[in-house]
Amino acid sequence: MRSKKKYHLHLFILLSILLIALVIAALFIRPYLLQPRMFRVHTCSCDFCKDAAAPISSSELLDDLNDVQLEHAQIGGLKQTFDTDSDFLKSVDLLVKKDILVHLVDCKFFHIDDLRHSHPYLVPEAVNLLKDIGVEFQKRLKAKGMKDYRFVITSVLRTDESQHKLGRHNGNASNNSAHRYGTTFDITYNKFMDGDTVAYPAKVPHIFAETLIEMRKQCRFLVKKEYHQSCYHITVAICKESLTNRAEQ
Repeated sequence: MRSKKKYHLHLFILLSILLIALVIAALFIRPYLLQPRMFRVHTCSCDFCKDAAAPISSSELLDDLNDVQLEHAQIGGLKQTFDTDSDFLKSVDLLVKKDILVHLVDCKFFHIDDLRHSHPYLVPEAVNLLKDIGVEFQKRLKAKGMKDYRFVITSVLRTDESQHKLGRHNGNASNNSAHRYGTTFDITYNKFMDGDTVAYPAKVPHIFAETLIEMRKQCRFLVKKEYHQSCYHITVAICKESLTNRAEQ
């Protein structure tokens, strides 16, 4: 009888330890599980002005040349671009599985607009950049006592086919666009999201521009303000360390 009680006591202690361990593990794992899958990607800490894979200098201007953005895109983006939308759709699941591309979905930082000529996929570093822009943007809004508006992404990865279709309607659309490499996205500056409602708040575009200027000074990306399309055309700057990590995977 005594040995049976002793056995039950040991079993109770063991189960209690296991329960405590599970609770502790849940506290550490839960934030990771709650984080959107698209943000669970490798990040590196580096001085982008010194260690970017392609040359970039600090600037307060939002007027980087498209040719310079293309250079960064070709170095840090997809090694193989796609001729047609169907070719891309056949390959995209494998690219996502290999963490070469990440699927973008709406989140607390941004909204994906109706994409007619592009696909909601980017390289991991560009997705991290979007998150960082969102964090900094909402921090500035909060400091001014304003709502947490979300910015709106209007164009992402394009194939040759979608680029050609866009060119029929947009004279700014170059055949050899940085959008083809999964490093580049457009953010409109004339509308934002207030919850799930499209809004045109007067002061918010200026605050968003301040956000981009501050991050451009850090060499996090290249950006050109396009007036005809009412958007910021942005290409992520990628560190040499990130390229090395890719090669080792």
